[in-house]
Amino acid sequence: MSLGSHNLRDGEDTALGPGAALLIGTLRRIAAGRECAALSRRDFAMAFPGDADEVFVTFRAFLQSLAHAGRRKLRVAPPGSGRATPDETSIIALIAAAQTGDAARLDAHLCWLARGEAQLLVAVMARALATALGVHGQWLRSDEAPPPARASGGKPCLSRC
Repeated sequence: MSLGSHNLRDGEDTALGPGAALLIGTLRRIAAGRECAALSRRDFAMAFPGDADEVFVTFRAFLQSLAHAGRRKLRVAPPGSGRATPDETSIIALIAAAQTGDAARLDAHLCWLARGEAQLLVAVMARALATALGVHGQWLRSDEAPPPARASGGKPCLSRC
């Protein structure tokens, strides 16, 4: 399914796929204070016919859970930047792991991105977003290696819901 405009510059970091480009571009716009940009709304309407508002709200809820649970402030590139930052790539990998049911990779990214006591919330929201994307054929790819599995001070991470 074509998403129309890409949220990353043409030819740059589109290896993660059009769904990832849409999410990264929207994340960047939200981080820059342009959450309701017409471009994001149009792209969501094209990617998720009939469900654009619901998927957008699910994405926002996922980002809010990540902001609440975050170990640190995430590095997000400005809108229109080329390559995805390591944090943007990790977010896409987290959602991709939720889509494929890869519990080990999901755990690794949860440990890297979220505090222990709030990881379950992020896992639930990642799975909800992964389902919404999958229903519309937006399957995310992640070719990067997972972050260290025990980024939570030696404590095992919990991603099972």
